[in-house]
Amino acid sequence: MSGAASPRSVRVVEGTVSPAAGIAGLLASPVPDDAALAASLRTLDSRGVAALLERISYHRLDGLAHRAVSRLPQDTIDPWLRSSLKRRAQRLAAATLSQALALAEILEALERSGVPVVVMRGLRAVEWIYGEPSVRPFEDHDLLVLPADRPAAGSALKRSGFDEPAEGLFRRGGVFVDLHIDPLGARRRPSRNLIFPVPVRDLFERATPGLVAGAPALLLEPEDDLLLLAIHLVKHSFDRLVRTADVAHFLSRYRGALDWVLLTQRARAWGAHRVVAWALQAASVLGVCTRGIDLSPSDAPGRLERYLLSRVLELRPLPYTGELLMALAAPTLRSRTMFLLDAFWPESERPRGALRRTSALPRRVFDLATGGARHFADRRRFR
Repeated sequence: MSGAASPRSVRVVEGTVSPAAGIAGLLASPVPDDAALAASLRTLDSRGVAALLERISYHRLDGLAHRAVSRLPQDTIDPWLRSSLKRRAQRLAAATLSQALALAEILEALERSGVPVVVMRGLRAVEWIYGEPSVRPFEDHDLLVLPADRPAAGSALKRSGFDEPAEGLFRRGGVFVDLHIDPLGARRRPSRNLIFPVPVRDLFERATPGLVAGAPALLLEPEDDLLLLAIHLVKHSFDRLVRTADVAHFLSRYRGALDWVLLTQRARAWGAHRVVAWALQAASVLGVCTRGIDLSPSDAPGRLERYLLSRVLELRPLPYTGELLMALAAPTLRSRTMFLLDAFWPESERPRGALRRTSALPRRVFDLATGGARHFADRRRFR
């Protein structure tokens, strides 16, 4: 639908899960359809249940699946499926609570050092989108600080017992912290910041003090949170269904809190309006559609863009879909080329010297090809 977005004209509409998403989509959707879910589960034999559990694990839906299955009458669910999901959810809850204790300690240390910090995704998403410790798995804590505060933040982490095995990556036992000075990982991929200029200081100035894991942190405005979730989904090439679920559940939960005018303006200012449109389309697979918002570019989508998006909506994304789509969002051929080179062979990973780079190029191409083939095989297996 064309026309400028306004709070009154934009609607978040809950519908049905796409048939392409299958049972996994019914489990991940924020729109309960217990009758359809129960009917689909009854069609599975023991091999089908085993395959479903593998698919759930691949897409990191264990907690969401347990929550959905728990709504159904006990006699309609395979006992093995129910008990397996229960155990997985219990392990996930225990891990989340343990990580929450560690994060609280980190945030308190940063506050003592006078470092404002934003928690991106991870435990913030668990609390802010899902509200249950057993629902959303995560592997590390993505913390965003202002560039000027990076040294003080790193020192605070080291005083708390963390090592820094790689720049910006901190570890203490089973707790990992990825310390960002920009929300898109432009430290490792500088071209992202050139194509998608996210003003970090503006994010902090709009943020409000709050609590994450019961400790002080800055909370971004919902419009900024949704924009970053959308970019994160596309950046990861729609690889796991749980990332699409994050966007869908966010839209469902915060539909009344979003200012769509601001969201549209910021998406265009960041150069990310096409990226956000793709993420919103992906959310429709899980039964959450956005009506009345226009994030379309001035030029019509090309054949490659349409093809890549059709694969995403069929839950069959090609390897490196995110890199290709984000390159298409770049305004010039030169910036597209720079982005792709930076995405597939970052400067930090290239050998020094023209001769060494030339000799390393075939190996890099081989690694990309084998990685893509592995991704494609996994998606086919767990589709």
